[in-house]
Amino acid sequence: MKAFERIFLYSVLAALVFYVFLVDDNVESKEVIQEEIWARRIIIVNEEGQKVVMLCADSRTEGGGRVDIFSGDGTSGAFMSASKKGGGIAINNKYGDLAIIMHTNNEDKGIIGVCNRDGKVIGILP
Repeated sequence: MKAFERIFLYSVLAALVFYVFLVDDNVESKEVIQEEIWARRIIIVNEEGQKVVMLCADSRTEGGGRVDIFSGDGTSGAFMSASKKGGGIAINNKYGDLAIIMHTNNEDKGIIGVCNRDGKVIGILP
């Protein structure tokens, strides 16, 4: 290899290394937009690594999906789910126990339930 060819090749390689490793993060080529993301579970955490949102296909939803929202200390605050039978929403108290539930029953009618502090249902509206 001639000296000119080596100088040219090494210059190109140095420029590529500089571009790939040292260029600022604002380069447009690093921004990738995905059309679809396929996963069984997606968990979003806060700065401390605690779960704040979880998206998943849950066995309790019989093939449906579930979205859980957690408080800052990792306690479940609420969730929404869907299955072949219909959908539901649950709101928990600060201890993570059920406080209010709304879902469809086996007769495809909507119900709203209110629970005590321990998560036991104390009243249901048909």
